[in-house]
Amino acid sequence: MDQLDQAKKLINGAQNILILLPGNYIQGITHPGRAGDLFCGGSALSFALKKVERNVKAAIKEVPSKFQFLNCQPEINLNNCTISVNAAGKEISELRYEKNGEDLKIHLAFKTGEIKENDVVFTPSLVKPVQEEKPDLLITIGASSLEDLEDVFEDSPEFFYETAILNIDNDPANENFGEVNLIDITTSSVSEIITDLIKSSDQSLFDEEIATILLAGIISASQNFQSPKIPPKTFETASFLLEKGARHQEIIQKLFRQKSISQIRLFGRVLEKLEFDKEKELYLVSLKKKDFQDLGAKDKDIGLVLEDLRSTLYNFSSLLLLWESHASPPAVRGVFYSPRPDLINRILENFEGKSRGKASLFLIREADINIAKEKLLNILEK
Repeated sequence: MDQLDQAKKLINGAQNILILLPGNYIQGITHPGRAGDLFCGGSALSFALKKVERNVKAAIKEVPSKFQFLNCQPEINLNNCTISVNAAGKEISELRYEKNGEDLKIHLAFKTGEIKENDVVFTPSLVKPVQEEKPDLLITIGASSLEDLEDVFEDSPEFFYETAILNIDNDPANENFGEVNLIDITTSSVSEIITDLIKSSDQSLFDEEIATILLAGIISASQNFQSPKIPPKTFETASFLLEKGARHQEIIQKLFRQKSISQIRLFGRVLEKLEFDKEKELYLVSLKKKDFQDLGAKDKDIGLVLEDLRSTLYNFSSLLLLWESHASPPAVRGVFYSPRPDLINRILENFEGKSRGKASLFLIREADINIAKEKLLNILEK
């Protein structure tokens, strides 16, 4: 029995299904276009499974901004949540809440310091709400390991040991943690794998919306078929989806011809701050919270900025981007591109992070970005 048949058997034996995607930072920043691919693949699979009367929930935190034109708003579990407040440099003297009718108010009083809008982070808890209808199948999409699922795995690890897992991915680094591992490293996108899965089950499940969503994922992952290593099968899959009604021109218009003012401004700020160390052959950019606040930009805009930066500096040797995270507690996030795996390994040996080919995304638990920068450069000089 091949992987597709095993995957179909798992799905056919399940009624309550939970689809899980990894954190958008890892996917969207170290591999431009991958976040959109995973979102589209997960959404399309969710809709297809609902057509065969499965109870499906998709643990997707948010719809990536560039993909909001798609008619795909999968059911998202937001019944539980955590509200985090960055209290660095502040002293909380009072905490209380009150519920008036349909409103819940949380009151914080500070003895020292003050709170700003960016100090508050809302995080949905994506697994615990399904305990009333416990899933009998978890489908992970684009997660190379359970740790890629970050707060979802940390929140309820018991689900991953008590429930069957269908692991879908095209990353050669995948750890094959599922009961069934539908892994195809010859494809350029996860959306292609999901197209094959739906196609092998029942071609009548494809409609215009599902075909459009999947084609958008493929186009996102391949950068509109501009990636130098696109296999012939990708074009065959795209042709099949076009036959099923996929709206190609709309996808191109929305994905490649629209940028928000904040994204354009952030890219300009990155170019302003771009430094080049000739000795290290390293391009370096560091962004502070104030840069984001001044421009009305958010952390999630980094992925698109990096995509544009890599296109602008197409012949760069190494590129390092650091920015102050809005998460609590304070920390510095970074992305490092380099053709030298030894340098990527040095970073991952010293900081929490993930590698994706010639790129790594990492976290430095340091509030001061200048100190974090010095620590990093010292490691790269060893």
